[in-house]
Amino acid sequence: MSPIEDFLHPLHEGLWEVVIPRDQVTEPLGEGWERSQINVPTPGTIASYRCGQYHLHETKTEFRVHLDRYDPKKHPLLHLIDDAPLLLMISETFITLISFTREYYRSGTSEQLKEQNAILRHHLILGPLVIFMGLIFFIVPDLTFLGITAYLIPGVVLISGVLALKSCISIRPFRVVNRNDLIGGVWIIGAGLILGAIPPKLWGGVILVILSGWMFASSVMLLRRVLKGRKAVPEGFISRMLIGAVSLLLGIVSFIEPAAVLIIFMDVLGALTVIVGGIITLTGVRLRTLMQPV
Repeated sequence: MSPIEDFLHPLHEGLWEVVIPRDQVTEPLGEGWERSQINVPTPGTIASYRCGQYHLHETKTEFRVHLDRYDPKKHPLLHLIDDAPLLLMISETFITLISFTREYYRSGTSEQLKEQNAILRHHLILGPLVIFMGLIFFIVPDLTFLGITAYLIPGVVLISGVLALKSCISIRPFRVVNRNDLIGGVWIIGAGLILGAIPPKLWGGVILVILSGWMFASSVMLLRRVLKGRKAVPEGFISRMLIGAVSLLLGIVSFIEPAAVLIIFMDVLGALTVIVGGIITLTGVRLRTLMQPV
């Protein structure tokens, strides 16, 4: 009977990641481990767990554990800056989406898919729509940015507030079920109205400050470690050096040509949207192919 902790000692001796076959871990994760909902995308990951600085990725065949430099609960900003820089999150998202597509095409049987006619129809309709939406990001980035900031974000917040109010108010008979939820719903609706009143230029400025600040801070942290040598960057010397250098370059460009940097990020968002739409469409095509009689 081997708990996961028995395999983690090499992480404190300079090893970046330990890979443990699932059949070697026969005990469940201990009380200190908590499921993590937000992570840098990683190919093949089924679930992710954290315990302090330990970060575990569960796959079908193994557990992959690495040691973050900062505990996201205690140091969330430092964790984002050093352990999860923006460019790393973007690149890993692309890699994970492509890996997901390849993995899907290697799995699945026609027996399992014969009952998925509804899913097939939804995929073949939704996929092209998502691709079209992604292309809009490239064709008219200015109007798309305006639509997201002036309508989409405030609209989502307003709908969330209305749903919160609906859940805490009984119509017949009329009464407030939960006063705290009522107050929360009113605050959310107020926040949505405020967000809708913010001019696009201010939105762009705020977003640019957040993105450039994130990239600048990541470049400083990463390049400082790179200058100390390979032992200071066990997660990958070359990759972190490139991420730090490109982050620094984009951070500088954001002050010289802020509009260009925003368009670049709109293009990245568009590319991710097109890939997601392509995956949905290919999934529908795959389902239709497997459902056809041999």
